[in-house]
Amino acid sequence: MSDSLFSKNIEMLYLAGETRQEALDRAKLLNKEGIGTILWPILSEENDSDGELFLKEIRELSHQMGLTMIRGGISFSLSQSGYPSSNGSMDHLRSAIAAAEDYSIGCWIDMEEGERVSETMETFLELRKKFAHLSITLQARLDRTEKDLETILNKRARVRLVKGQYPVSLESGSNDPDQIRRKYLSYMEWLFSEGAMFAVATHDEEILQGASRLQNAHPRMMEFQMWLGMREDRIRSLLFEGGFPVTLVLPYGPGARKHLKALQEIGKI
Repeated sequence: MSDSLFSKNIEMLYLAGETRQEALDRAKLLNKEGIGTILWPILSEENDSDGELFLKEIRELSHQMGLTMIRGGISFSLSQSGYPSSNGSMDHLRSAIAAAEDYSIGCWIDMEEGERVSETMETFLELRKKFAHLSITLQARLDRTEKDLETILNKRARVRLVKGQYPVSLESGSNDPDQIRRKYLSYMEWLFSEGAMFAVATHDEEILQGASRLQNAHPRMMEFQMWLGMREDRIRSLLFEGGFPVTLVLPYGPGARKHLKALQEIGKI
């Protein structure tokens, strides 16, 4: 198999396409199987500085998802939206989230490198005063996550718990896989004890089994989230054998290849 053909096959497996329509079509097919979808636009390798094109894409994506009744949400980071680098960008951000909520589509704010965590949390808490369906991502590897999770639980907000892919300093968190897993399991038990709505976002089998046991023992409004193309057999066993809600994150757009690069760098593919 040629390198170009191999690369294309990899892209077809892990990416929902280069265009919005390709991603919408992929989401429809997954919905027919009973699988939820979160669409993640990545427009270019380098985001436009003020996020104007990206937020326009969010508004149009929300419109198309609403018209076609796709079951799912939209995921993005603050850096993609241009916030807070441009004048009035908070208003633009509110406008994009409002467009999604008009169709009852929930937005997930992704977490980024450590230096942006405080800003992301502050912005999320401010935006959630207006948008009840807005959700946030927390990284188990960070030391500050315990405090952040307590804040989220007190606000009765929805959280997606991930291990976190960004390396951290010893002063701010852990890069040790076993320690990160232990922290994840601890936070996950806390969510099952006190959380209202949350997502367990992982491909780690030990965590998947632990979450399944907890959900059977203490049912909560939760879902499993995974990347498109990852552990497809496990996705279907969780859904069809376990009866658990499963949602896939669908990266799409001309810049989505950087998602593949990130997965390769952390050894996921």
